[in-house]
Amino acid sequence: MLASCGSTPTLDDPAVTGRALVTEFLTLLSTEEAPGLEDFLADGFQLQRADGTGATKAEYVEKHALVESFEIGDDLVAVQDGDLLTVRWTVVTEESVGGAALGGDEAPRISVFVYEDGDWRMVAHANFNLPA
Repeated sequence: MLASCGSTPTLDDPAVTGRALVTEFLTLLSTEEAPGLEDFLADGFQLQRADGTGATKAEYVEKHALVESFEIGDDLVAVQDGDLLTVRWTVVTEESVGGAALGGDEAPRISVFVYEDGDWRMVAHANFNLPA
């Protein structure tokens, strides 16, 4: 259930919060167990990959990307609308999905967060990395 707009903080600089949230997401993906990932993702979470595959929350928690290293680009734009925060960003990663390495070039991403139960939770994420 979504939090009411009255309980959602109005962010002075949504990009600061957006950068912190995408950093937390990538950090959670740095181990196969990904402790905390299930709590970080909203129940309605959906993922869309560049290769056309996708995942629900349960599917992604069970078989998520494994991020070895990352560097978030300077060009990050975040927009808050009530209890939604949309973050458009770029990143260079060393990562794999199901054992397949993804390219190491800077790639665009978009993530959507919802404020619920006193925290921002990722509800949607799309990446545009193509397999190496």
